[in-house]
Amino acid sequence: MSRVRYVADTLEEAVAAAHRGHGASVRIVRAGRCAPGSGARSGFEAVVEPPVPCLRARRAAREALARAVVAARIAADEAGRTASAAGAAGAAAPAVLARLGARLRAQALPEPLVIHVLDRVASEVRGADLEEIEAVMRAAAVGAVASLLPTSAAHEPFRRGAAGRPWVVALAGPTGVGKTTTLAKVAAGWRMQRGLRVGLIAADAFRVGAFEQLRTYARIIDAPVRAADGRASALSALEALAECDVVLVDTPGRGHRDAARIAEVADLVEAVRADETHLVLPGTAGAQALEEASTAFARVRPTRVVLSKLDESEGLGALVGAVRLGGIPASWFTTGQEVPDDLERADARAFAERLVGGAGA
Repeated sequence: MSRVRYVADTLEEAVAAAHRGHGASVRIVRAGRCAPGSGARSGFEAVVEPPVPCLRARRAAREALARAVVAARIAADEAGRTASAAGAAGAAAPAVLARLGARLRAQALPEPLVIHVLDRVASEVRGADLEEIEAVMRAAAVGAVASLLPTSAAHEPFRRGAAGRPWVVALAGPTGVGKTTTLAKVAAGWRMQRGLRVGLIAADAFRVGAFEQLRTYARIIDAPVRAADGRASALSALEALAECDVVLVDTPGRGHRDAARIAEVADLVEAVRADETHLVLPGTAGAQALEEASTAFARVRPTRVVLSKLDESEGLGALVGAVRLGGIPASWFTTGQEVPDDLERADARAFAERLVGGAGA
């Protein structure tokens, strides 16, 4: 894999240049003074490995295209299926409901939930004037979809004084879902906006560049960071960060079918006695992968779900199905690469507006 070097007078400038060139989530494999004999002028360098398209992303794109094709084919049939439910809304109601049904299916909302939403919307549009049926449909659809996504804000840490244990938050999930970037966004918000003493534990010590990437973020926000590669070293790292108000633990990414490795993550989370464990699920994954990940990582006993990469998603409805399957609420959304800006508190209505879009237009 090719690497790209950014050289500047300060480390912060080099890292900033790397992020401008490749995005905030790019893997930084080395950050520090220029290596001797590298041919670069004196100063600091940030060496990155630009991401390459992965099979999962391509598969998600194919699934999205297939859903769109299917949605187009069933739009006409949907008009006939929903005509009786439309009632006094007249001839326009079946067509409006048909377009909504096509949109929900194209967004990979599970079929039982599609039927639930259409039933709710049909009852609302019954009797609506022709001029306002589109607006009534959209408002009803947003409300119905929002009711399907449970949300619960994460605990807000506070300055605990001299005594007490730091609030410990662990992030877990499959490889490549954005755990490290999400952790950096949360840490930056708590450190820079609230002035908390934030400590970081990089428990994914064996992934190339993982610790360096987290250490770079930690340096920017002036937060201590420790590496850990198992239960014992995680406990030592937590002890070293005992003076912090909150400690964020970046656990190793594991494939959702690797039960043995997921068990190791669960053991690590148990060892640090995490007060909250957030399972990170990406909007770029397909419905089956999300459901399998939700089931597999139940062993980690997550208390919240982070829905990441919403800006890249072609099927937001699959996330609704995965969250409901796991039975735990969403805490944060991530909507881009910028740290800490592209992080939102989970809002079911805002999510529903993204999913429904202009379906009735």
